[in-house]
Amino acid sequence: MRWLMACWLVLPAATLAADAAPDWQMGPFVKLPQPVLSPTPDSRFQCPVRGRDIRWEEQNVYNPAAIVREGKVYLLYRADDKSPDLKWGRTCRIGMATSDDGIHFTRHPTPVLYPDNDEWKKYEWEGGCEDLHIVEGEDGVYYMNYTTWSGKGDTMSVATSRDLVHWTKHWPAFRKAAPDKVPGSRTGVVVSRREGDRLIAAKINGKYWMYYTHPCALAWSENLIDWTPAGKAVWPGGGREAGAIALRRDDGILLMTQGGHPSLGAWVLRQALIDRNDLKTVLREPKEPFLWPEYEWEKRGMTGDTTVANGLVPFKGSWVLYYGAADRAIGSATFTPRADSPFSLAKQRPAQGMDIPAR
Repeated sequence: MRWLMACWLVLPAATLAADAAPDWQMGPFVKLPQPVLSPTPDSRFQCPVRGRDIRWEEQNVYNPAAIVREGKVYLLYRADDKSPDLKWGRTCRIGMATSDDGIHFTRHPTPVLYPDNDEWKKYEWEGGCEDLHIVEGEDGVYYMNYTTWSGKGDTMSVATSRDLVHWTKHWPAFRKAAPDKVPGSRTGVVVSRREGDRLIAAKINGKYWMYYTHPCALAWSENLIDWTPAGKAVWPGGGREAGAIALRRDDGILLMTQGGHPSLGAWVLRQALIDRNDLKTVLREPKEPFLWPEYEWEKRGMTGDTTVANGLVPFKGSWVLYYGAADRAIGSATFTPRADSPFSLAKQRPAQGMDIPAR
């Protein structure tokens, strides 16, 4: 995140808390009081661009995506080194960690996606590979939408993997739709459906759909790699960045977002229920966020008073949300639904009437 938050009066957390969320909304989420992952100088990596050893997650780890695979949580996250000789003082890479319980993580020793001396270097160097979302395809392939930062502009690019460790870079998401000019874009969350502990890309009227960038603009794809802007957005004026999930449900699309809050003076998390007929009409949206900075480690970091979530997974009977805190560390919050909740993970009803037109 490369902007500064204004410092407004902070309201007591109790003024925003709720005992129970409405049936269409997830919550309440209960936070862990400490990060699940923090920066470390111990991780070292031979950067192919710089040609030397780099402490690749020394400065920050944040804004993670998450996937449940073979009973484990895979956390893929943005990591910053310290490079004071570069214009931005750092290069971002994508790291990975795994956990059996969703709380205690073992890091992969090197980044799994990073700038290289390849054809994508012009998009990725020297800023790097940033905020990402991952969804599983029907074919078992994992599709990552990640932000590339050249130092001059953002571009959302696509990579694929079958094991979450080895990734194949493809190209900017909108390259074929706009071959002469790749539009600036970032943070693309694909509409998904739940199947057990898996979140699988869901088609609507024969196409995949994605919300991206701050107005939650819409784009469609037939293969999860080549995307075409749909020319419409949920919030055309901006103010809502696509967040942790866009979950296809019987009553609509549950869309999580992040954005500024005028009285909290913070970057907070919200939920909205979107009409599944046109994919852009807001049916319901609470006035207040469901998660915001409270702990000191969420308030002080590279960008203070900031919570950013790109990953929400069903895991062992609960929904687990992973979020970046103050652009410095990674936190976790859990929602355990009642047995009669529409979000209960005890059993799963097949979604009805989903292959519908998106006008």
